[in-house]
Amino acid sequence: MKVLSRRDEGGRSVRVVEMICDGSRRYYDGPALYTHVDAQGGNRLAYITAMERALAGAPTVLLLGTAGGALATQLSRAGVAVTAVDDWPAAFELARRWFHLPNNVECVHADALALLRETDRQWSAVAIDVFQGVEIPDDMLTADLGPLLTRVVEPGGLIVWNVADGPGSEPARQIVKSLRLQGLKPSMVSVIDPDVGNTLVICRNSPGEPEDVAGPIRIDTIRPLPG
Repeated sequence: MKVLSRRDEGGRSVRVVEMICDGSRRYYDGPALYTHVDAQGGNRLAYITAMERALAGAPTVLLLGTAGGALATQLSRAGVAVTAVDDWPAAFELARRWFHLPNNVECVHADALALLRETDRQWSAVAIDVFQGVEIPDDMLTADLGPLLTRVVEPGGLIVWNVADGPGSEPARQIVKSLRLQGLKPSMVSVIDPDVGNTLVICRNSPGEPEDVAGPIRIDTIRPLPG
């Protein structure tokens, strides 16, 4: 393993490393792995692939939380117009230099919650992947979360929120509750790999039936495990 970059600033301890065996690269913030791509920038994390699948068909996506930019890269390569937001501007620099983030991804340095409250733009979908370590910041789980999301997502558009925990976790329950208070019908789907489990909370910005998602998504149904 070779360290390509190390940044200790703003309460972060970020390392970008390259695996000698295959040239893949990883983005760590402390012990938490946020990004893992192959030598061509292709994503290797199951939950990122699951989010990409959930967002399929959305022409424009607001991505809250960027890190190494794997989801933004995957979506952009599929022809999606992506607006990537992060409150740490160095994330964009690292994503472009080491993780193949395309130049046509719009990068916005802003606090995610502040942007939701201040913007007058709308997108076809919003993807939320905001963490401090492996925890969602408390200020992202505020009472006005549901109204803020429905204001920036076009009618009928998608909301896809990643939770680094199981469907019974408190953050997942809070997110579902907030969306239900808006009359929405969120579903939760588990993304399982051999080491960790994530939950995606998914719904459309319209009252009705829950988003049509399958049961737990296993990493071996998404891509082969790296050798």
